Amino acid sequence: MGDFHQFGIITTLHQLNQRPLEHLEDDLLQFRKKKPMALVLPSLYSELEGPALNAIVDEIARVPYLDQIVVGLDRANESEYRYALQFFDRLPQHPDVLWNDGPRLRKIDQLLQDKGLAPLEPGKGRNVWYMFGYILASGKAQTVALHDCDITTYDRSMLARLIYPVANPNLSYKFCKGYYARVANNSMNGRVCRLLVTPLLRALKKVCGPNDYLEFLDSFRYPLAGEFSLSRDVIEDIRIPSDWGLEMGTLSEMHRNYATNQICQVDIADTYDHKHQDLSLEDKTRGLSKMSCDISKSLYRKMATQGEVFTQERIRTIKATYYRIALDLVDSYHSDAAINGLNYDMHTEGSAIEVFAENIMQAGNDFLDPEQSMATPFMPSWKRVIAAVPNIMDMLLDAVEEDKREFGKGASYNMASHPKVVQLRQRVEERVRNVYGEDNVDAVTDRIFQMAPLETKAIHRTPELNKWTENDVLAITYADSIKRPGEAPLRTLYEFSQRELKQHINNLHILPFCPYSSDDGFSVIDYTSVNPDHGDWHDIERFHKHFNLMADLVLNHCSRESLWFKNFCTNTTPGKDYFIDAAQFNDLSQVVRPRSTPLLSSVQTVDGEKEVWCTFSEDQVDLNFANPEVLMEIIHIIQLYLDKGIHVFRLDAVAFLWKEDGTNCVHRPETHELIKLLRLIIEHLEPAAILITETNVPNKENLSYFGNGNEAHLIYNFSLPPLLLYTMLSGNCQHLKKWMMSMPPARRGRAYLNFIASHDGIGLRPAEGLLSGTEQHNLIETIRAFGGEISMRRTPEGELTPYEANISLYSSMAGTIANGEDQWQQDRYICAHTIMLALEGLPAFYIHSLLATENDRQGMAESGEPRSINRHQWSAEALQEQLNTPDSHHKIIFDELRRRIDIRRKQSAFHPNATQYTLHFGAQVFAFWRESLDRSQSIFALHNISDQPQTIPLVELNLIATETWYDVLNGDHYDQNDTSIHLPPYGCVWISNHG
Repeated sequence: MGDFHQFGIITTLHQLNQRPLEHLEDDLLQFRKKKPMALVLPSLYSELEGPALNAIVDEIARVPYLDQIVVGLDRANESEYRYALQFFDRLPQHPDVLWNDGPRLRKIDQLLQDKGLAPLEPGKGRNVWYMFGYILASGKAQTVALHDCDITTYDRSMLARLIYPVANPNLSYKFCKGYYARVANNSMNGRVCRLLVTPLLRALKKVCGPNDYLEFLDSFRYPLAGEFSLSRDVIEDIRIPSDWGLEMGTLSEMHRNYATNQICQVDIADTYDHKHQDLSLEDKTRGLSKMSCDISKSLYRKMATQGEVFTQERIRTIKATYYRIALDLVDSYHSDAAINGLNYDMHTEGSAIEVFAENIMQAGNDFLDPEQSMATPFMPSWKRVIAAVPNIMDMLLDAVEEDKREFGKGASYNMASHPKVVQLRQRVEERVRNVYGEDNVDAVTDRIFQMAPLETKAIHRTPELNKWTENDVLAITYADSIKRPGEAPLRTLYEFSQRELKQHINNLHILPFCPYSSDDGFSVIDYTSVNPDHGDWHDIERFHKHFNLMADLVLNHCSRESLWFKNFCTNTTPGKDYFIDAAQFNDLSQVVRPRSTPLLSSVQTVDGEKEVWCTFSEDQVDLNFANPEVLMEIIHIIQLYLDKGIHVFRLDAVAFLWKEDGTNCVHRPETHELIKLLRLIIEHLEPAAILITETNVPNKENLSYFGNGNEAHLIYNFSLPPLLLYTMLSGNCQHLKKWMMSMPPARRGRAYLNFIASHDGIGLRPAEGLLSGTEQHNLIETIRAFGGEISMRRTPEGELTPYEANISLYSSMAGTIANGEDQWQQDRYICAHTIMLALEGLPAFYIHSLLATENDRQGMAESGEPRSINRHQWSAEALQEQLNTPDSHHKIIFDELRRRIDIRRKQSAFHPNATQYTLHFGAQVFAFWRESLDRSQSIFALHNISDQPQTIPLVELNLIATETWYDVLNGDHYDQNDTSIHLPPYGCVWISNHG
């Protein structure tokens, strides 16, 4: 563990604890939204053949936050460049490889040479300079990290710590230098830094006197570290040496251009080792000998630019002073090695000092030589290059792309060995094991990877962390909710959505659009086609251009008329084992039912009469997920839907998926495992995809489908519709408040889907334990009085009990429990939706709620199905007439709901995961406080849920006196002169501190 000492004038960021790498990477994933990140890797071809770079690439492949990787490849011929493309192909970030020795980049280099702008000599500096130019040309990154390709002790935490200070938008650093302890094989390394740079800097300070530049350099704990990060704007201006002075020259440029409080150094590793350079005693043009000459010259040059005058005598004095300081340091390092039990060769250390001393003198002579003093040591800034060659950026991009296109053909890599693929396979295997057992793990997992392109997708996947904002609002509709004679309903719906919804609502759920035999689409005949009565796949795909599209995965069952069930009856494939033979079960007494119809249904097959499992109806036969082939069919359907632009998947009736003898056959562990597996698959196929579970069950059971953040992204807030309806009809919000206070906040990455009405009825089971028997009876009788019906279910004991209320939402709010129908229907209705819009979660509007459609009792009579009462099919012409009639309640409500939706979408405090607290103003005012994620906006949402006016003292809200507060719904302002808020019957205010 490092110390916390701040030495010198540069901020040092220590490694004071073992903070988990995952936490660092989580931060960086957030930072990349504002400051996309890149990594540049200067590489010799020879490094591709060594063990270090192989391990480095495998580690980088697991880095989740990089938006770009650029590799500069030096000393490579054509075949070696081809191999390099294959070698780096394993990286999921699609690295760009600059073939510096290729004809295209050589041509660019020659052009710049002709203009006096090219690097003078090959080497790491030249390589980095061109990579920086490519970073600027591609425009992908705001933060750039660089590290060497020969690090033998590399792990990805080095990169995370290195890039963190510059990537963090809350910190002010433009440049960060990495440092570390150079210890390996029980010996001290880093000889040039220890025995040249540190004593030379101190010698210069002693000979030349106090100097802020020398103080700056001496503040760095490892100034020769090849690891640093910097901002994109630094790259535009920086001038770096092309020789071994790159590291020192870069620090010099930072000192020249930036304040010290914009520069830091960070501890990136406990130990660090890389390929060692020879001391090269005989050849001063190689190894550490050349490095020491280049570094010394870079220091002389920099000091000269500050007015320092060097002579032969002064150079000799610097050498002598250096020699004495360096020899003293040898004694210090010997002591340090002894206490740590490290090997230390004082003779070799002394020999190195002698070589360095000679090179300090030689570098001084070279600097004083008039012929060599005319050399241009620094490469020009890219800003200057662009001024001289305006199209240089396009030239760089084209050269790299054309090289890849010409020479990258046939590049291959065993994707199955990619770390991300290996990790995904392990996670899939875990889920498969929990569902199908150890013996089937390999076979089922192999089939899953064959069914979908998971390997490719896993490698290239970038996780989508923020899947929603306050801007997200959902509309729910059948394909044929609006019809026009002679036109496919999907086209009619598209035209209506384009004209009336697109500006207000960005998510659209089209209820089952496949061929079906009953239940208005939920008894699917063929999952892979669109009902020809509604349109075709092209009609579905058109919606994706303007809406985030949601569709149903009707997982639990399919139609008796499906090919699968017909094949089940004839014992042929596919389908012969896709359904549940009740003969396999002995005890069905505990099975939970959502319906009153028989659980089992007889069917004649080639093998005789069988009884099949039918949770919902005789026409909806349950699928047998104990057969992995059923899962494969679902994966195939998911892939098809993704290809058609569907990114939100509603798992219909998923709670009943898994059947087990002697159990209740609902919420089984295998069901949860299958949801986790489907989420893994869907999110890897499409990172932006969302999974939502439809589980119309009591609240506690419903919440279980969040899992541990690895099941549903969204769950329907099923308790909200019956509780909110009871609140509006009773004029008492106590139960709604109590329920809301008991609801856990949804953690980031998951959220509630709030709705009041849907294509189904208003579920009554989710109110179990929340309303008393008397209250539920009063609610049911009022619904019946307003023209609704009550559907029943059968309990395991055989009793019939209320399951859902079948009524249009608008009709359900015709009056109150106490007084029956009244004049407040529209106000009551708008108030209920205003509450929904303000609650934590994403709001969802059924099409007939938006349009305030009344009960369709004729449709119910014609179909014989109670749910048809709320599944009216509008004539497009009749609907448009209503929406054009000023005093039509359809127009009034449609316009007002859209207005409130638009207001809601502008409030950061209404982010689905923003803070929510319940406020207490009695039984007639339902109130709560929302605060934005960044804490900049507060909204006090107050709703009068009664038919009597209500007055609320402003003092009770504790509004901050220094801020201006106003009602975003109506524009009214509140200040210190106001004493109270007056709410008319069913009136609402959203009081905010933001204009």
